[in-house]
Amino acid sequence: MIHFSSFYNLLTRNILAIGIFSILLSPAGANDPAGNKSTSSYTWTTDHMQFGVRWQPFAGRPENNLYDANRPVLSQHSSYAQFWINWAATEPRENNTNYRNAMSGYLHAIDQAVNICASRGIKVEFVMWHCPAWASESGKAGPWRPKSGKYAEFVTRLARHFKGRVGAYQPYHEVNMQSMINDADIDFVMSEIFLRGAQAIRAVYAEKPAKPVIISTSGTSPCEPCGVLKGLKGGGAVAVDDFYNRLIANKPLMAVIDALNLNVSDHANGYGRMDGKIIPNVWTQYDLARRKLDMAGYHSKKILSSESWVVWDNSRNNHDINKDGKKDERDAFDKSVTIIGKMLERGLNTINLPWSDNSSSWSMGLTKRHDYNGRIKKLNPDIVIPARGGGPDIVTSKVALAGTDKNLYFHRKIRKEENDFSVKNFIDPSDPNHLHYYVWRWYSQIAGGSDEVIRHAIAGEAGNDINISGLGNSGKEKYKIASFNRTKSKFTVLVYSGGADGSSRMKVTIPSTIQKGNVYNNSSSLKDFRGEGFADGDKYQAIVVTKNISRQNGSDEQVSVQKSKVLTVANGTLQATVGNIRKFTSIEFVKVE
Repeated sequence: MIHFSSFYNLLTRNILAIGIFSILLSPAGANDPAGNKSTSSYTWTTDHMQFGVRWQPFAGRPENNLYDANRPVLSQHSSYAQFWINWAATEPRENNTNYRNAMSGYLHAIDQAVNICASRGIKVEFVMWHCPAWASESGKAGPWRPKSGKYAEFVTRLARHFKGRVGAYQPYHEVNMQSMINDADIDFVMSEIFLRGAQAIRAVYAEKPAKPVIISTSGTSPCEPCGVLKGLKGGGAVAVDDFYNRLIANKPLMAVIDALNLNVSDHANGYGRMDGKIIPNVWTQYDLARRKLDMAGYHSKKILSSESWVVWDNSRNNHDINKDGKKDERDAFDKSVTIIGKMLERGLNTINLPWSDNSSSWSMGLTKRHDYNGRIKKLNPDIVIPARGGGPDIVTSKVALAGTDKNLYFHRKIRKEENDFSVKNFIDPSDPNHLHYYVWRWYSQIAGGSDEVIRHAIAGEAGNDINISGLGNSGKEKYKIASFNRTKSKFTVLVYSGGADGSSRMKVTIPSTIQKGNVYNNSSSLKDFRGEGFADGDKYQAIVVTKNISRQNGSDEQVSVQKSKVLTVANGTLQATVGNIRKFTSIEFVKVE
């Protein structure tokens, strides 16, 4: 769990200090301020694959937000963005419920960022949490129980304002832990937050003109030492097990949600403090939730990711998993390979990681903060260095900034015990990205950016498998994932082979059309994609890139690009043979006219 309360308190104070700032917001679906045009428009269903970032834009800094939006992590490689919506910052005062005349600066920033995403065909998901003082029973802002009916009113306002631009909602975050909603219990959360919240959002999206929407529940962290929501059995993983049981047993709730949720991380539910039995790691938490849904007959319900992160520095919550005696970005690299690979291969269709280092007390960004307008260098030149390839300098220390684009200032310095990292923690200081970004970027191919991409075959699924043979697919860690790009009419297969050394070959075979799946692409799907793809007799070519990624600087190494002869689809299969296989292999099956 990430403790962002101090960060959001800062935002709220900043909002009140500067008032409502003036920015020209692009209308929903219009071109964004950078001149980019939307490349894709489609109905997001749970059969679609989304790979992206958690993006938290800054109140009062539209130039900062646009700069961030134009970085490759968002503009080129993400298919969706997840935004955390702190209710206390969204509506700090009751008059801020009037979005037309009194929208908070915090919500203005979200609005701007959502418009940029919508203009580029990037899907958007909201995760709500916390409560403003005027709406809470305690009279305090933050993780407190809201007054009856107030939460449903809030999400109704939010859904009405963002309808058509936001395609998915998670009504709360980590609510299995008491610290996230003090004074509440499981019955209140189930009825007031999940059920009434989901019903309110659905009601808005059902109003004419009706729009589709995906609603899930809450990210869950089976943290053993953390306090458990009142009413749940046991603690840690035992309580999470009970939490899932209660959700699935609630028929009215299951009727209005599309998915359950979990955290995807390397800490308290990844390699971290687990119970070792019920949920030894994050991928077995997925297995647990999936098994419970299937046993209850909810094969159509999916599992989505909520809070997701990989810690990259030497902080206490990192783990020396490669056993080299250090906790650094190489550990983050290795963890990303494992966690993302295991989750995607199992069937998780949404993955996001934090886009950049931020003002929280943990270090987990994919990219490094940039001095986008040169202001930080003027304030403290000792904490910026030139970026490789030019452009704005890299900020080498975790700082909390306040103010507007033209008047940035240091609100406070992050305390030493809150991981005040410096340039010495960077593997490659001048690189604008952290090392595990390059693993994230390789996996991101499976979702195709703003293209429409759906889940294809799943490893080990009878009649719908990704079959691999040959000595090249070797090593302790091996992952295989497939998707179909409906925009470009091509199949993509990613294969990670931890033991590959460039000396062997492998053969990859997948179905040439979308098959009926156990979880995806079946009679319960919102849209029937079955049968799409390449028919027998069609001509196709396999385009292969097999390579290693440097664990020093993220660069591509030993790259081999291979193209097959033009082949003919036969017996409903596509095949590719890869020679000199390295650890990271991507295969695109493209139709030849």
